Amino acid sequence: MVQFRTLLSASLIAITYASPLSRRIDQITSDSTAKWEQACLAAGGADQCNTLSVKASATLLADGGICDQQDAADDMIDLAKELGDDQDMIDLTQIFVQQPRNSPDKLQVPYCQLAPRNSELNGLFHCQFASSDLTRFSGDQTGNLPLGVEAVTPPGSCPAKTDGPVPDGVQLDTLVTEPQTE
Repeated sequence: MVQFRTLLSASLIAITYASPLSRRIDQITSDSTAKWEQACLAAGGADQCNTLSVKASATLLADGGICDQQDAADDMIDLAKELGDDQDMIDLTQIFVQQPRNSPDKLQVPYCQLAPRNSELNGLFHCQFASSDLTRFSGDQTGNLPLGVEAVTPPGSCPAKTDGPVPDGVQLDTLVTEPQTE
């Protein structure tokens, strides 16, 4: 019995060290739209700001649809246009649409394959988080390249952050102030 218990304990220790738990990659999604919401309030958006901010930040959750983030960004641009083409709101929306999404399995999150409604979002796509497996995607393996893009170089980058993926859990708007580098 002692030998069996020792063998079982040794086996469990070996399994634990040989295969570390694979945690998902996530973030505090409400932080992703906080600056946008403040710009919206300053532009006179009132109650619409929080409602749209909450809706948009929820699109970054692991169970969000592939195009939900872009659809929310289109709604954010629509409101910015209603409020006199507020440039701060537009810039922050363009950064938001590039924010990495939570990954349930530490794989890359697929890209939306539909064009946005608003031209201000054309050519923009989300970054990936740094500890994502940058060789594989979640889901059915469609959307492995952003719409109209032949390669993402380096892997995990996006137009606002061309040097590579975003550190896990970090908000893109804390790393960049311009929605696109030229």
